Amino acid sequence: MELLDRLEESIIITDKSGVVKYSNNSARSLLDIERKNKITTVFKPDDREIFFVNLMRIVEKYGKYHNFIRLVSKQDSLIFCWLNAFTYNDDIVFEIFDLSKASSNNPNINDDNYVRLLKYMSEGVAHSIRNPIMSAGGMLNRLKSKLPKETSDSILSYIEIVEKSLYKIMHIIANIEVISNSLPASLKKIDLSEVVRNVAEKYKKFDNITINIKAQESVEIYADDSHIAFVIEEIVKNSYDASGGEAVVVDIEIKKEQEKAVVVISDNGPGIEDENIPLVMIPFYSTKPSNMGVGLSLSKFIVEGYGGSIEIDSKKGEGTTLIVTLPVEKRNILRREVVDV
Repeated sequence: MELLDRLEESIIITDKSGVVKYSNNSARSLLDIERKNKITTVFKPDDREIFFVNLMRIVEKYGKYHNFIRLVSKQDSLIFCWLNAFTYNDDIVFEIFDLSKASSNNPNINDDNYVRLLKYMSEGVAHSIRNPIMSAGGMLNRLKSKLPKETSDSILSYIEIVEKSLYKIMHIIANIEVISNSLPASLKKIDLSEVVRNVAEKYKKFDNITINIKAQESVEIYADDSHIAFVIEEIVKNSYDASGGEAVVVDIEIKKEQEKAVVVISDNGPGIEDENIPLVMIPFYSTKPSNMGVGLSLSKFIVEGYGGSIEIDSKKGEGTTLIVTLPVEKRNILRREVVDV
């Protein structure tokens, strides 16, 4: 056992029920694990039952199991690891390699090309835009300080418009960074109705938008709630912006169709010209000078990264409908049901 204590990788030895018989120094420093604990205490809560049963059954039948896994660290945060589990005499050895440092520094450690591209795109957009916007804001403040007291109200109103535009761009950058900083995604069970209602709550302070929500009871998916909230909010915000200050009604329906969760978002706004519909989700496309045109393109990357899709239907003068479809289950079957190995 002294030799095992010198290893950098974490070693945990359990009996066939998963009760810990030994853990080396690396395991005890990385994970909150001690002798006589159940090894499931370092698994994610969602993995402590079904996945654990499947893992133990696979090891018992085939003598080994290996895969990437996220475990709960001693600081109660999730860490990205590689797990080798194998039988040794009548015990089971769990060999754990901590990949969290590598995954945070190496953008290639990810099994989803869409998410990698999204992170690259969002980081690049935020970085390239923030500095010139901050400079423009600083120059604008200096300009205001040098204006004579008798400056006309019309000139001051123009400056106020520029200030609001800069603020709006900074808000867009903040949203982009929410996406970038929350990658890789932390999958958990979320209620779509709750996410949508939280987004709708933000618009209650506006008098010229009404949001109606119709939801089936408990439509749940496995996703990162910040990603899904970003998508819903971008679609609602586009409906609001397109109204041009006129009263707009947004109807949101949430439903489950077989193994898909569907969110239908419709508005009674001005609609989109037929020739512009294919361009709406292209990065930096916008028909409004004040709009940067990145929100819907990022939303498309997010949804497709989850294996879903966004469809758009619009007619000029009749409003716009976007249909967001997402898989109910993103997890591997080993984490969803006990399988016959």
